[in-house]
Amino acid sequence: MAELPTGKVLRSIRGHFWVAAGNEIYHCLARDSVMKASKGSTPITVGDDVRFELVDEAEGEGIIVEVLPRRTKLSRKVQTSPSEKSGYEDVVAANVDQLVIVASVRQPPLRPGLIDRYLVAAGKGGLDPLICLNKIDLARSEEVEPIVEIYRSLGYPVILTSARSGQGVDELRHHLRDKISVFAGHSGVGKSTLLKQLCPGIEVKVAEVNPKTGRGRHTTTTAQLVPLPEGGYVIDTPGIRQFGLWDLTPEDVQAYFVEIAETARECRFRDCSHTVEPGCAVRQAVQQGRIHPQRWEHFLKLREEAKQAHTF
Repeated sequence: MAELPTGKVLRSIRGHFWVAAGNEIYHCLARDSVMKASKGSTPITVGDDVRFELVDEAEGEGIIVEVLPRRTKLSRKVQTSPSEKSGYEDVVAANVDQLVIVASVRQPPLRPGLIDRYLVAAGKGGLDPLICLNKIDLARSEEVEPIVEIYRSLGYPVILTSARSGQGVDELRHHLRDKISVFAGHSGVGKSTLLKQLCPGIEVKVAEVNPKTGRGRHTTTTAQLVPLPEGGYVIDTPGIRQFGLWDLTPEDVQAYFVEIAETARECRFRDCSHTVEPGCAVRQAVQQGRIHPQRWEHFLKLREEAKQAHTF
């Protein structure tokens, strides 16, 4: 019996999947057993490597029979109601090399707390993070430099871009070459506009920020994997207003706030909460300016969120 073909999911819409295999793209459905195999999580997502049966080769149609193990993933927690603690795992993208965290310096305003959430998500999912501060033309350098310094001092690459003027786009293109990257961020930060700069001719919808609310409007409605002219792929994802972290533990939070994890080794108590204990090296580092107070605040907020999620 001939071995079934394998391919990569380029796009997923309501149980329909477009799978690239060789030089062809196949429209596939999936076996019920595959869709039910991953309880509480997305069974098939963009970037997944799948095995499929050809149903009609002439029409390019198939049936997905197996999802191969994921080497990396970007996940978020979705709750169906405010009172629900567990929720379910929405796997936004799989088998991705790096997470490009796109944030705008204005319109909508910069939200460092969301950047920190994405950095934790990248760490949990095995992705390399890249921070892209977009709409740089709308802000003065003295507004942006302190934020850039925070993250570069921690070892994270930061790129300053303007999708409208093209500033920084070549540098971003260099970082994307020959990699599979997923773009993520708030609605209206300019992900789709950047994608149009990177892939001239691609059809993506672009909308302005709502002038009344200051929030971005959703333009991308589904994730899709797009080939880059220079090599590699990008996945454009729908903009979000909130990003809940899936299966987050307090230990995860400390591990992925890298400067806090390193400094916590010097705390007097092994289970130090970094809030009230004597001999806390983390609080001392905050007071001395070696850990940014904003990062410490975000750490405490995320750790409390993780504790609440694991309290039943």
